[in-house]
Amino acid sequence: MNSKRIPITAICLLSIVYCILLSSCENNSSQKNTEVKSTGLSLFENNCTSCHGSDGKLGALGAKDLSISQMEKMQMMEIITKGKSTMTPFGNMLTQAEIDSVASYVQTLRK
Repeated sequence: MNSKRIPITAICLLSIVYCILLSSCENNSSQKNTEVKSTGLSLFENNCTSCHGSDGKLGALGAKDLSISQMEKMQMMEIITKGKSTMTPFGNMLTQAEIDSVASYVQTLRK
């Protein structure tokens, strides 16, 4: 009977460790998402609001209303990188990670 308790105890301990690790991963993911959003917001405020406005709706100099954009993230990243029409290309000013952060932030502006 004692031999059956050891495996059950080991399984319980492993389950507890797994739950703790899973919880830790979720917190790290949430923290990373918050950091990406914060970085994207900061970059957007510094580089994009003069034409798009803080809510993405300004439309100055022909800028598109980002709150109604249906564009996929990869398309956004390409436009942020290469520019479009009168929009400045940011490929030489921002890193790929920063461009990704801006695109992620722009998605939060959608209605």
